[in-house]
Amino acid sequence: MNAMRCPTGLVLLALTLPAAAARAQPSTAAPDDRAISVGRWDVVSVEINGKLVDPELVAMLQVDYRADGSWAVLFKTLSVAEGTSTNHQDGSPKTFEMATLGSEQIKPSRYSGIYTLDGATRLLCFVPAGKPRPDSFTAPKRSGRTLVTLRRAREP
Repeated sequence: MNAMRCPTGLVLLALTLPAAAARAQPSTAAPDDRAISVGRWDVVSVEINGKLVDPELVAMLQVDYRADGSWAVLFKTLSVAEGTSTNHQDGSPKTFEMATLGSEQIKPSRYSGIYTLDGATRLLCFVPAGKPRPDSFTAPKRSGRTLVTLRRAREP
């Protein structure tokens, strides 16, 4: 009795086709905002407790978001603050928690907030931990809120 011969290439093809087909199916899951946010973002405006931060100062700030959830605030090219954040994109508005790492100028702090991500624009509104999470993208006087508008930086 002759054993049926099956070339190795056909076996590999049979094993890999189902996996390739599964990868080719369109995903119904929402894109991961963390992955979409990776890269440099220019700070467009900052409002704290109803007061706008000097636009000339703001124009020198950028935020560098990394895939692992860490970030750095850059003044010109110098890192002036670093931290981590966790996004929760299943609600409306989307929420986040953020922690700053301490430095000589900044003590470690925690914040909670809301965000939107619309193409090349990102809005963040947050408060120090312990205060009620913002429910709108506003930073009125005595609210403790900070409202930040970011725009994806152009590649140099």
